Amino acid sequence: MNKRQTSVSFSKETLDKLDSLQALNKSASRNKIIENAINFYFAYKTGEINQDYICSVYGKKVEGIIGNNTDRLSRLLFKETVEINLLTRLVASHFEIDKNTYDKMRLTAVNDSKSTKGIISIYDAQS
Repeated sequence: MNKRQTSVSFSKETLDKLDSLQALNKSASRNKIIENAINFYFAYKTGEINQDYICSVYGKKVEGIIGNNTDRLSRLLFKETVEINLLTRLVASHFEIDKNTYDKMRLTAVNDSKSTKGIISIYDAQS
């Protein structure tokens, strides 16, 4: 293995910690312990960078999916609104319902929807 020598200075507390680690792992030299610590810290920091990158990419992807679904739902709701409007006009013209009667029926429908949170049985609607 090609190694280069360098000189470093440590505080007494850091050297004490290094000696404690050496005592825990009897076969490791100070050099090996320092090398392992640097490798560990390097992996930790690069993992942190990768995690930030992955979270940002994933977040943008989720935002895109939600945006596409919102657009689809909006288009579908618009189409449904047009069809319901058309059906309402057809029924009103077929039965020759005047505006006053239509307004009363609509008010009843709104009140029923509010009181039942939109869940109305077909039997309740007939009365």
